[in-house]
Amino acid sequence: MKYEILLADDDDSVRLVLHKALTRAGHTVRATDNADTLLKWAEAGQGDIVVTDVMMGGREVFESLPQLRAARPKLPVIIISANNTVNTALKSAQHHVFEYVPKPFDLDDVTNAVSRAGQSVNPRKARSNVENRRLPMIGRSAVMQPVFRAVSRFAAGDLPVLIQGAVGSGKDLVARLLHDGGPRSDRPFLRTTDFENTSLTLQKVNGGDIYIDEIGELSMLQQERLLALMNESEMISAHKRPRVISATRKDLRELVEESRFRDDLLFRINVAEIKIPNLATRERDTYELAESFLSQASPNQTRRFETEALDVLHRHKWTGNVRELENLVRRLAVLYSDDVITGDMVLQEFSKDLPPVEKAGANQNRLDDQLEEACRTLLNVETEDGDSAYTTALAWVERPLIVEALRLTGGNRAKAADKLGIHRNTLRTRLKLLDIS
Repeated sequence: MKYEILLADDDDSVRLVLHKALTRAGHTVRATDNADTLLKWAEAGQGDIVVTDVMMGGREVFESLPQLRAARPKLPVIIISANNTVNTALKSAQHHVFEYVPKPFDLDDVTNAVSRAGQSVNPRKARSNVENRRLPMIGRSAVMQPVFRAVSRFAAGDLPVLIQGAVGSGKDLVARLLHDGGPRSDRPFLRTTDFENTSLTLQKVNGGDIYIDEIGELSMLQQERLLALMNESEMISAHKRPRVISATRKDLRELVEESRFRDDLLFRINVAEIKIPNLATRERDTYELAESFLSQASPNQTRRFETEALDVLHRHKWTGNVRELENLVRRLAVLYSDDVITGDMVLQEFSKDLPPVEKAGANQNRLDDQLEEACRTLLNVETEDGDSAYTTALAWVERPLIVEALRLTGGNRAKAADKLGIHRNTLRTRLKLLDIS
């Protein structure tokens, strides 16, 4: 079986040897030289098995194991250590380490320990995928917590709710959660923009929820009729009165200033407000979302993303937010029958979305004009810190170029160096000088 290994050792040579051995055994490996990064990965849900040294940076990994256990109690941990004392063995037992392998070790000892530890991994993976499929809305990031709290507060209430968010961010899902999570769940969820016959609309919704998607697109006549419906619904007894849930990707206040949206209607619909963040701000939610979408697309299969593939997805600029991510994962599930979706597969799909040659040429001409203007300005002003115009102009391009290469390759420095056409040692030097992490 193939597993995702989180490898931690501050000895470069040991880390390299173990990385090669585990990769050769068919596993995907994510390596670090410190316990903090290892803990961060594990808490984010990454990895099937941990292989770690005891001492890194003057600290014992045992200091981090309680926090790791709290976040991932079933995650197998294999300890490797040159400090082969009885204390190390005892601490390994106290922290319920799966196996303790003393240095110097035979590589087969480590790969065999990984294979044995892996026997407990697949059931965990299966349970995780099932749990994700059951979650009504996936996300553990800090920016999503206000959304969850707002849904819990407003679901049981009678206040009109305005949901704001960009295209594909999940406005429809939040609207359904508001309906399904409250006392109106057994009544209609009426999605409509037709308010011509007020009595008929009130009869159809029957005290449930009226959902208006992209309310900013309503004509002035539709807005007038909606306002009339809300006014008439005030005459209905509270337990039979419908609630209005609306959603928009536009700034309704700007529309009011442009006389394209009624200010009195805005006051009526914007009593309770929920703002959904863009996927780019949701920290590592991309990882859980992608895995959940893959399990939904392949319900009867044990398929997964390799770590590099998830990194590529995380670094991508999702202009279409969660919906765009879901569509891509569904496409990957159909196009590739492999058990493991790799980073190269994801990059291959992204390459299909590049603009055609004609459009790219037009963009290049526009970029050339902008660069010429910027250089003309640069040559006519004094640069800060005494830097030459040549040095300053190079700095404009180098940093975003390297950052974009890392994004496209999911943070893989070797692949980023190949894409840039430079040696990986050169890239390592430039990353340090430009302070790019």
